[in-house]
Amino acid sequence: MPSSKGRVLIVDDEPPVAAMLEAVVTALGYTPQVASTGSDALRVIPEFRPDVVLLDIALPDVRGEIVLDTLRTTDPRLPVIMVTGNPDATLARSTLAHGAFDYVGKPFKLERLRQVLEAAIAYRT
Repeated sequence: MPSSKGRVLIVDDEPPVAAMLEAVVTALGYTPQVASTGSDALRVIPEFRPDVVLLDIALPDVRGEIVLDTLRTTDPRLPVIMVTGNPDATLARSTLAHGAFDYVGKPFKLERLRQVLEAAIAYRT
């Protein structure tokens, strides 16, 4: 059995989206962990030690930008890929100025997601 390409924390409050991302991340050879809130994500990070975070902008407890800011403070080299369902990518682009590695839109283009994950892993190592 081949080893994992890296650990990916998926932070999304929509169970079908989180499940789809988990399946895709697994199929691409990564080890996933799912958190449904920003608070849960921050709680599991020390133990899971992700190589990449897929972070939804709209979470029920705290905005993704706040989680991003916290992650930038605690681990500036951790690549955070913002996930947005907003057709206006202005907010997603603004997260790049705040330290996000990149962003992907919903619905996902699988090839784009694969490329961004690979780039993030390369950046991390």
